[in-house]
Amino acid sequence: MVYCKNVLFILGLILALDSYCTTQEINKDEPTPYHDWDYIVYSQRWPITACIDWQEEKEGNTCNLPDDKTMWTIHGLWPTKNGTKGPLFCPSAIHFDPNALEPIINELNSSWINIEANTKPNSFWKHEWAKHGTCASTLPQLDSILNYFQQGLVWNEQYKLSDILTQSKVIPGTEGYTIDQIYNAVKLSTQSTPIIQCTVDRKTKESMISEIQICFNKSLEVVDCDQFQTDNENKLGILTDCSLKKPVMYFAEIPNGVSYEMDYVDSAFKQHLDEHIYYLSIYRLLRFLIWYTT
Repeated sequence: MVYCKNVLFILGLILALDSYCTTQEINKDEPTPYHDWDYIVYSQRWPITACIDWQEEKEGNTCNLPDDKTMWTIHGLWPTKNGTKGPLFCPSAIHFDPNALEPIINELNSSWINIEANTKPNSFWKHEWAKHGTCASTLPQLDSILNYFQQGLVWNEQYKLSDILTQSKVIPGTEGYTIDQIYNAVKLSTQSTPIIQCTVDRKTKESMISEIQICFNKSLEVVDCDQFQTDNENKLGILTDCSLKKPVMYFAEIPNGVSYEMDYVDSAFKQHLDEHIYYLSIYRLLRFLIWYTT
């Protein structure tokens, strides 16, 4: 009986520690005291820029990139209260369960890929659900893990940013574009005002297109983002943090000197491999602790 209690205690300790560490690694924001919201910010990101940012954040970071090198991938669906950030991490009885995503796992591995390769399996999806999905679940259309992530896939297919930008001759390359060229391309296609976000390369100081966001009301209809947000609006009337003075780079590939995991192994396979390695390490630790306490 004592042996069983020791085993159960150790197992519980490991699971609690794992959950705590995962949360500490990825959660930089605190839960908000409010949980109501007015609209959804749907954010897609350019994987090349996301990879560059991740590589520059820490030596040894590696990236997963989608097989389709023209694809903009999903970052998230973010319920937002007018004039605020969030809500975030809302109370919910629905805790993230990766098994709920099995019906759409192949699509997620392609379109909602975790760019940050050297992180725990499912950590990106778990984070998005905990931070945003729990708040979105108050809407009947998004009231489950499957429905929330499936809606992201629907919008990714409906608003293919690579096609939208190409139609306005905004194509990945090395020359760069003005922010209004990018903004007007999205506005023309969606018939709504988007949000354009950039990051600055730490080495070259170039402004790089990072994310493009489209806004939706609670009926899941596209609406103008600028009816809700004005904080980042500039003299051009564009919601953006991108430079107005320098070209915005829309790179077609990772610059020389930056490596990524897709050179070596398919991202979906790598995720399964990482998952097996991760759980094997927990199993080995558990066996050691059982041996040590008996």
